[in-house]
Amino acid sequence: MKKPFLSAFLLLSLLLLDQSHFAKAGIGSSVASWFKSLNSEKIINYVKGKKAPKPEWDNEFYNYVKPDPKLPNLPLNKERKGFAPLKEYLSNFGYLPSSDSYNNTVDQQTLSAIKTFQESFDLPVTGDIDSRTLKLIKLPRCAVPDMDFNYSFTQNVSWPKAGHRWFRKRSLTYGFLPESEVQPNATRVFKTAFTRWANATGSLNLTETTYDDADIKIGFYNFSDSVVGDLYGFSFITENPPSDVLTAEINLNGNMYWALPSEKEFLSAEDGILDLESAAMHQIGHLLGFDHSFKNDSVMYPYILPSQERKVELSISDKNNIRKQFANADSANGGCLGVPSITTLLLSLGFACMLLMC
Repeated sequence: MKKPFLSAFLLLSLLLLDQSHFAKAGIGSSVASWFKSLNSEKIINYVKGKKAPKPEWDNEFYNYVKPDPKLPNLPLNKERKGFAPLKEYLSNFGYLPSSDSYNNTVDQQTLSAIKTFQESFDLPVTGDIDSRTLKLIKLPRCAVPDMDFNYSFTQNVSWPKAGHRWFRKRSLTYGFLPESEVQPNATRVFKTAFTRWANATGSLNLTETTYDDADIKIGFYNFSDSVVGDLYGFSFITENPPSDVLTAEINLNGNMYWALPSEKEFLSAEDGILDLESAAMHQIGHLLGFDHSFKNDSVMYPYILPSQERKVELSISDKNNIRKQFANADSANGGCLGVPSITTLLLSLGFACMLLMC
């Protein structure tokens, strides 16, 4: 049985960057670090015609796909090289319960998790890490889990979750962390992404302000080399006690090679050269109330596919989700006064008039 808060530990681990930066969120030093300190060198890599080094986060796991004639069809309770990092990877994204340690023993729970992963991404359901499954796993992806996670605050932070609107207004602001040295050409990319989302919702106004005053705070950070998987970024919601004000953050991997729209000819997800606007569109989508989509044409697809390395236009499924998310939101939750709300209001007024006439 999966633990209901299995991803809370992952989120806290991701957030251990600089304790001074996260002191207000109550992030403690006891949480295992996945990232280097924010006080370490702050860099943002841009392409500039240079090829990025090919990311290899776990060579042992990458070699796992090689067939072993001694272990056909992954027999249960046998050791399989590379199975431990596979378990950790599946746990991080909601397919397995979290654990303090992972071993190489083949077990039924992990085999079922592999099948769920393959079914979700429309891969051949083999129950083993075949070449197509491994090819997807090796690609850069968002750190937000795909499934089995809650909108639940642990030490004042939570993953964003569809159906749980953290903002109560139509006008949201965003700002960039000054220490991360976000260049003007990069901020313009984010502005374009925010404008595209605002136009798509038809009910939100998204404008820039200072980092400290922003509802959505954006920064680039040095991600640790020990991360299981090539993670390009993530989003989260923060409580700000003693008030009940919630803010959100977008953290992108400053060690990645980020290409601007004018540098799209250099894009290569397999070589770690990623489109900045595509990543911005994805993370903003999380903060506006959208989970990951398993449709690979969606901007909310968790992986960056080589065939769709620049993905900034909303798909049909994205637009349908936007209509569903915002059409029925009442004004108190920061959305439009939708048709059902208007109908309810009119019926209520009509009923009140009937009572007055009696």
